[in-house]
Amino acid sequence: MNVAETLDLFEQIALIDDRVIKTTETEQAAQLTLWAAVLRDVPLAFAGQALGDHYAESAWPVMPKDIAARWRLEARRRLDRHVGTFEPCAHPGLDPDDIPGYRAALRAERDGVRRGGCEPVEFRALLAASDPVPAGRPTDEYLRAREQMRRARSERTESEATA
Repeated sequence: MNVAETLDLFEQIALIDDRVIKTTETEQAAQLTLWAAVLRDVPLAFAGQALGDHYAESAWPVMPKDIAARWRLEARRRLDRHVGTFEPCAHPGLDPDDIPGYRAALRAERDGVRRGGCEPVEFRALLAASDPVPAGRPTDEYLRAREQMRRARSERTESEATA
């Protein structure tokens, strides 16, 4: 968040809790600068959500560390869900032999996931793209192959049972 977004957050906080915002201009300017510095990596939408979560759990006035700590946990969860299968061929203009460029692009992708600019690519999404059965109605070839596998499995089971 930048200073303008932090000011927007202060407007939201002022509607909920009048204990947070300072009363003199000098204190308000110092508070705004401090909060903007602490929340520099936190998206405004997440800060608003974290604000609501804080007051749902606590009667204490919100502090910037409360919001920043929630964001660090969320960023860690996002990176844990992200499988990180970065493919240079999926990025036009990126030379696979350019190691510094590859590292910079990889770092930018991970940073985008961490900051909330990109959604994490989860393992489930990778598996969905590798489904052997096409979406919709299975083909005749697929049905024949599946039936052959079932017959072979049942024959193996029967031969093991008689042996």
